[in-house]
Amino acid sequence: MHHLTLNIPDIMVKLFRGSFECKEASDDVEDWPWAVFRVRDHDDTAWDNHGEVTVRMCFYIPRSFGKAPRNIAAKMNSGYKAWEHMYHFYMVLPGQLWGVLDDELFEHYCKLVAGARFTLMLETPVALRSLAHMLLTECLSRPSLVFLQWVLETFIGNLTCEIGSDSCPYTNLAVRATRRAQEAALYAMFPQLVKPEGLPKDAVVLGDDYILLAYGRDECAWLLPEHGREVDALRSYLDANQVDVPAEWQPGVWKWAHLQLPNGQIAHTAFGECKCEARGLPLRRAHMVKVCVYAASFPCMLTILTFLYFFRINNTRADGKKETMVLAMVLDFTPVDRALAKKMHGVLMVCYSQPDQAPRVVDVKDILSVVAIMPLPARPFEADQPDTAQLYVNRYYVGEKIGCDMAWIGCSDNPREEEEDGEEV
Repeated sequence: MHHLTLNIPDIMVKLFRGSFECKEASDDVEDWPWAVFRVRDHDDTAWDNHGEVTVRMCFYIPRSFGKAPRNIAAKMNSGYKAWEHMYHFYMVLPGQLWGVLDDELFEHYCKLVAGARFTLMLETPVALRSLAHMLLTECLSRPSLVFLQWVLETFIGNLTCEIGSDSCPYTNLAVRATRRAQEAALYAMFPQLVKPEGLPKDAVVLGDDYILLAYGRDECAWLLPEHGREVDALRSYLDANQVDVPAEWQPGVWKWAHLQLPNGQIAHTAFGECKCEARGLPLRRAHMVKVCVYAASFPCMLTILTFLYFFRINNTRADGKKETMVLAMVLDFTPVDRALAKKMHGVLMVCYSQPDQAPRVVDVKDILSVVAIMPLPARPFEADQPDTAQLYVNRYYVGEKIGCDMAWIGCSDNPREEEEDGEEV
């Protein structure tokens, strides 16, 4: 585990910093094309700026991703955690190195990132194992890369919390571990003994492990503006699903702000988060999601959306039965640049926001996961263009939760906690 999340990122960052000592007289850090964050003429501005960018990226990393990386320029030598290294090196850094590293070096770096992302999963799908092996062996070869200790470290941490007394700690620890093993054996033999997790007040179970959470919802229903774009989007969705809509119908919606997904993440909405921003509360955006869109040309096409709000609507089916549809009003990002994503082995997925585009409606069960949408800076040659600000202000790159199936061992998301208490930057 520590090879991928601590040792390798630490070594690679030192290469980018040019901080290794040259052993030969003919070798010079100034000749290293990968040392893009090196000190130049006693000026460490490039590295300091990168540290500040890392802090700003925290705003775009959802809380469900875990601890966001702090300022690596200021904190790297003072307890920078493996989790922070992981998200800095495998998610934040690719967007910052694009166009800064030589293309050949950047593509080589992307092989390491892509292979590591597959390997850091608790269970890597069989179809991805050979690909991960190929990508990693093209960068480095280390058998111990495939061993992870997240479960063991979480277990040790939980036992430490359960001891409750510093008297005879090892005896106490042995007793707690024995009891844990006995409980695990009982739960394996009799699954019905596991207590179901309680739901928050007024939560609505939607099935398939989707849960609509009442926290942050609007106080009452509001009529949508007649002939507005949101009404048009709702009518289009209902027409596409063979729902008869009277011509004089004017819908009213009760806006909800949070939805729990099957993977344990909680999707937020712009409706809820903008209220927090207006009050000046610190938060980490979590209203951008990856959605599966079904179309005639593609059985399932992935796209990135911004959630405006969730809502429920009652509908009478053709057979006369009534049903409640749970939907989301969304804005689309442009499709991910497939050519660039393929070239960079899926590491750099670039898209543009479309704030002036008309919204549309989707079923909440099409949502796959919450993602981070981070601003993608202009590359050096792009920064020299006169209209750079207008061309690239809406350009972003997608960051997915690393090891989504292992990051929530023993954890749960909480929509009330917009930010960890006392988090350092």
